[in-house]
Order: sequence, then structure tokens, then C-alpha cells
Amino acid sequence: MTALDTEVDYGDADKYVNDESIEMAWAIKAGERAEVHMNLITRCDTRVLRLNKHQDLILAEFRKSFPDLNVEEVTTSLVKDNGAKETWREFCEQFKEIVEDYSMGTLMRCHAAKAYSPENTVVVPKIIYLAVEMARNVEGVNEKNKASYTASQEEESKKQME
Repeated sequence: MTALDTEVDYGDADKYVNDESIEMAWAIKAGERAEVHMNLITRCDTRVLRLNKHQDLILAEFRKSFPDLNVEEVTTSLVKDNGAKETWREFCEQFKEIVEDYSMGTLMRCHAAKAYSPENTVVVPKIIYLAVEMARNVEGVNEKNKASYTASQEEESKKQME
């Protein structure tokens, strides 16, 4: 047993604190990824955009698990309510060995017609973000809403400049 093992009580969660510098680094990286995503979907035909090399598998499993999910609007409650939580967890876990960082917290737009903003963003595991945005792409939702979310993105950019 090392000195560190005797000093740290791994069983008491109250003794742990969040490192603000790590949280800030994550927030900056998440914001950068969201910006890259918006740049991609505003500048290309999203129906042919591939977000991951396992896209076909991810989409097939997503639609098997959630055949009727309307990806136009994916609310926080739809993803995080107790009734859906177990189904989402099972969906996510099947990609544990397939998709790198499958469970990493990732920003996702709730409404496909809007850009990323504090009001239109939820933190989800990376695999949920990929599945929803891939479905939005392949099913034509992002292409249909391109004018709307492009205008929304321009509004958000103006707000940030003020």
C-alpha cells in the first residue's frame, strides 16, 4: 500500500471536488467541436456527410432502438428521463469497444432548426450526439433546416460579439 492509498478515502464522494481548470478545458473543447459541427453542416450537403467511420452501424442500431424518435427535436427530458434512461444506456454501451470516447460528454443541439446556443444545447454522451446528428443528416432533417439554423447561427455569432 502506498502513502497515497492511506490518505485518500475512495469511498467518500463528498471528499472529491471538481477541478475548475479541467471543467474549463472541457467547455472550451466542447465549444470548439460545436463550432466545427456548425461549419460542416452549413457548408456541405449533409445528406452525404459522414461523421464517423461506423456511421452505418450506429444509424442501424439507433433506429432499431428508437424507431419512432423524431430527431427534429430531441429534448433533455427525452434523453434523460428515467423511462428512457435505460434504453439510452443500453444503446450507448454497445459502442463501448467500437467508438472512441463513446461516453464523453458532448454538446448536442435540441432543435435541428436552430444553431448551438445555451437555450438549444444539452450535454449527452458522444454516441448519442453522433446517432442523432447522423440521423438528422441521412434523413434530410439538417438539409431541410439549413436556412433556419444558418440564420440562427448568425444571430448567435452577433450576440457573442456584443
